[in-house]
Amino acid sequence: MIEASQIISAILVAIDGATIQVMNPRNDGLHFDAIVISSHFSGKSLVEQHQMVMAPLKELFASKLHALSLKTYTPEEWEKIDQ
Repeated sequence: MIEASQIISAILVAIDGATIQVMNPRNDGLHFDAIVISSHFSGKSLVEQHQMVMAPLKELFASKLHALSLKTYTPEEWEKIDQ
């Protein structure tokens, strides 16, 4: 099993300063939902954004992490959603 904090730490190594929310909706330590907000996503396609987040998680996927539902936003996009 894996902790949400491990996912957050791995993402922060690649995307410094990101705001990250990781939830474990099944409470099983295998299936997670994540929201990542970063100015580093500006000008990037959704696929590129997801690649930026998933790349540092390869090792976790190879060992402990089973599934991650991912949503990425720039701070401006998040501001519009989080009103």
